[in-house]
This record gives sequence, structure tokens and C-alpha cells, in this order.
Amino acid sequence: MANLNVEYGGLVFKNPIVAASGPLGRTFEALKRSIEAGCGAVALKSNNAKPKETVEPPPSAHIFARPAHTFLGKYGLKNMMINWEGVPVEFTAEKQKAMIERIKPIAKEHDCRVIANMHPDPMYVEDIALFKQDMRTILSAKPDLIEFCVCPYHIPHEVTYPETQDYDLIDEMMAPVYEAAMEVAEVPVIAKHNGPIFHRSAETFTGLGVTQFHVTEGPQFYGTVVDIESMEPLVPGPAVITYGAHRRPIMNLQCSRTRALGDGFDLMSSGGVWSANDAIERMMCGAQLVALHTAVQYHGHELFTKIITRIDEWLDSRGLELDQIVGKAVPQIVSQEAHDSFMRERNRPAEGIRPVIELDDCNGCGLCANCIHGGISMRDKKAQTHLENCVRCGVCDSVCVPNAITMQVQ
Repeated sequence: MANLNVEYGGLVFKNPIVAASGPLGRTFEALKRSIEAGCGAVALKSNNAKPKETVEPPPSAHIFARPAHTFLGKYGLKNMMINWEGVPVEFTAEKQKAMIERIKPIAKEHDCRVIANMHPDPMYVEDIALFKQDMRTILSAKPDLIEFCVCPYHIPHEVTYPETQDYDLIDEMMAPVYEAAMEVAEVPVIAKHNGPIFHRSAETFTGLGVTQFHVTEGPQFYGTVVDIESMEPLVPGPAVITYGAHRRPIMNLQCSRTRALGDGFDLMSSGGVWSANDAIERMMCGAQLVALHTAVQYHGHELFTKIITRIDEWLDSRGLELDQIVGKAVPQIVSQEAHDSFMRERNRPAEGIRPVIELDDCNGCGLCANCIHGGISMRDKKAQTHLENCVRCGVCDSVCVPNAITMQVQ
């Protein structure tokens, strides 16, 4: 068996798979199931600052409109959902403390790390003393780490939307929060932000002593889904976040770009991970820990077990250790020169490349014969090429499950 141990924040995790903050971390049963499924760590749902009795917070400050999740398969968007949950108003620091204390014995039994989570929302930003007080309350439950997640629901428009992001304002807002966190914390502190924030403000975080990052995404996944029967969006307004498999390639890039900033920090990543393949891929993009959420809501906690088992088998079959794959793909991903060289090498005339079919391997499925240019057809349940129509696009190669078709250079 491969060694799946990972070091992050100076702590050893038994494997790199994390149950991400959100609904998976809000109830005892959800946390317990993640732990028993074998996760290396579980992250609590972030708490909110308890609204002062004399102040009525705006509706967008603490969103929890039930039902808060909609799977989108019946709207033609497989493996996606929209979520407008935000932070439950009732999930205060005291409630998170109680939840950590309740789940810790089970986590200890299964050698699972517990990650506390706080939202540095406007009330905390405006009242650092309250932030410290609530942080001390949560830390008194003795979590292994604490994560700070800036949710786009809770921060100003100019920070939330990519086209208007004011990074000086981000630094201005976050610096006091993280200064306070580093002053109070007795455990490793994780900064959870969108990739572009790290790309611009990583030095701000590391300068404050924060060396654990969790790169995720928010604003660019705002989207709209319209119910054509009612002719109205499923959720009104522009700030509805989409989750699901569509995040995978974008998060691979953001993770790689963050890792390329240097090696002076540890990196966790979430978003679009649905399988062991996706988790391995994300580690090759620079993540030491990989967090899942939406896929587990679709497929249940047993998905954690399947992914962990498959990672073990994959590494073992190749004689590899985790530290041999983490960040392996990053140099090629972030290099424009490598991309330009690749494009030059591939820029061949059509007559210099052609699809070749190994008839013994062809299973007769006919997928390749859907070629829109007429480059392939089926004859006697076997694929055959029509080079006079072929534009050498490579679609046939990519859809061929038994790998009977290859694009060969002449």
C-alpha cells in the first residue's frame, strides 16, 4: 500500500482528502459520516457573528433561505447545483464550539483532523474585538486548524465581482482580520480565498505569518438558470453561485497559478473534484490537500472511501509516493513559452497527420461515425476513414473508448 500521509500546516494528515466546509460540516451526522468514510480532515461550516440586538443586519448579511440547494440535472446541467445558503444565522461561535467538542472523540478515533471555520464578515471586520472573542470561543474546543473563508455574500460589490475587484480594499479589509487571527490562534491558520486574490495579495498573507492557503473560487461562478416553464430564474438576482464538475479545469489552473507563487506556503484546493482522477490531477496542479463537497452531496459519503482507495491503488501500481506527484504539472501549466512551443510543434499541414484505425480494437460503437465532416463511417460494424473529408480535428481519437483510433504524424 502507498503512503498517503500528507504534511500541511506542520501537521500530518493520514491522507489528502478533506470534507470541505459547507453543509458537510454543519451537522453532527454529516461530519461523522465523512470521518467514518476515511477523510483525512473535516472542515466545519463557518460561523457568523451574532447580530447585535440593536442592529438589524441586511438580508444579504446572513443568507439562509430554505431550501438552499437545487441540483440542476433536470435543467440539463448534469453534476451541477446552485446554492444560496450562505451562513446559517443560528450557527454562532458557541454552536461551532459545541459541534467540535461533540465530533472530536470520533475524529480522534479515526485519526481525522478537525478544521474550524470562521467568516470574516462585515460585522467582524468592523468589530475586531468581537472577532477575537468568537475566535477564542471556537479555539477553546481545540480544533487542529482554523480556516477563514471570505464568502462573496458578505463582502462589498467592488471586492466580489472580478471586473471591479479592488485588491487594495481586500488588503485593507483582510489585514486587520489576519493580524488578529495570528495574535489569537494557537493552531495553524488557513486563508481560504479565490485564486486571483492570492495572485495579487499572497505577500500580504505571508507577511502576516499566514502560510496555509486554501484556493477556491466564488464570483466567476455566479450564474443564472432559467426555468423555461415559468420563464423566471430559479433564484432571482445576480449573485447565485454554481457548484459542480464545471469548476474542475478552472480550479486546476487557479491552483497551479497559486502554487507557482512559491513554495513558502502549504496549499489546499477545492472545486470540481468528483473522482480519484480529479483529486490526483489537482495534486499534480500543486495541492497537498484536496477538498470535496458537491460531489458528495450527489453521491454520498462513500465517495470519499472510493476516492481514497483508488488514489492508494493508483500510486501503488506505479510505485509512486504523493510527494512525487504534488505540483508535477505546474511548470508546464503556467508557462506561456511551453504553450507557444507546443503550438508550434502541433502546427502541421493537414496532409502531415491522419487518423489510423486498428480494426482489431474497434468495438463497433459508432461514436466516431458521428463526425460532422463525414471523415469516418461504419462498415460491417467497423470504423473506416474518408480522408478526403477529414479535417484532422482529432475528435474521433478523443471519443474512441477502446483507443482504436490514433492521430498519427506522417
